[in-house]
Amino acid sequence: MYKFLNNFLKRQEPFSRYTADDLWTRPHLAKQMLKFHLDQNTDLASRNSQAIEQTVNWIDNQLNLSNKSLCDLGCGPGLYAQRFCEKGAKVTGVDFSTNSIEYAKSQAAKEKLRIDYIRADYLSGALPDTTDIVTMICCDFCALSPEQRGSLLKRISEMLCPGGHLVIDVASVASLKHKTETTLIEKQLMNGFWSCGEYVGMQRSYIYPGISLSLDRYLIIEPNDTWEIFNWMQHFTPQSIESELNQAGFEIEVMSDSLIGEKLEPDSEVIGIIARKT
Repeated sequence: MYKFLNNFLKRQEPFSRYTADDLWTRPHLAKQMLKFHLDQNTDLASRNSQAIEQTVNWIDNQLNLSNKSLCDLGCGPGLYAQRFCEKGAKVTGVDFSTNSIEYAKSQAAKEKLRIDYIRADYLSGALPDTTDIVTMICCDFCALSPEQRGSLLKRISEMLCPGGHLVIDVASVASLKHKTETTLIEKQLMNGFWSCGEYVGMQRSYIYPGISLSLDRYLIIEPNDTWEIFNWMQHFTPQSIESELNQAGFEIEVMSDSLIGEKLEPDSEVIGIIARKT
């Protein structure tokens, strides 16, 4: 037990473990994540409907979505994809959560919207051959390691038509000021979020200031199972995300606070970007 807990409390090497599959595919967690996506009282999984409307309207004003092909990576339950379609875009949504994709399909059918939803891991699964626009929203990009980000940007570049656009948002270094290194141990941590049965949850949060990285590591101890979740979050400066995109063959056309078109300030917590494939 000492070795086990001592390991849990050790500062891990950056991106040493990647557990996104568990977070989105464990049956109880998948249901919880869908619930959080649809909850208008929290921004933990997706933003509220007003913010989503603002984002979609701004992207439409910038890129004129009508008759454009658009691929939404990490589309979740289709909150953005549906609105992109309503703007006239020909939309494909990609996500590896079965629950989210099935919900998105049901909503599209209900609203009689022609959206192609694909259940796949955008890091390795099949993606559309050509598209005018790729979107990746809610800071999904920040959960990936430098190697994963580089590989994904290459895949996106291969998908995009000449002169096509990538729309992305990332957490800024300013948002790190809200993070602290903490340790929590609670029965039913996060009010039963992690399991439908009895469990003890432990959370250890770390900051890696030299590389603008944070980690929330969770240990879930159930009567008959013990497992972990690693939530990494890379934080960017305008210069660092521009450099990363430039190296992958993208040129930034617009940079704003979030993806609603407001002026980017030093204390902006989310950087919104529209970049063109060069």
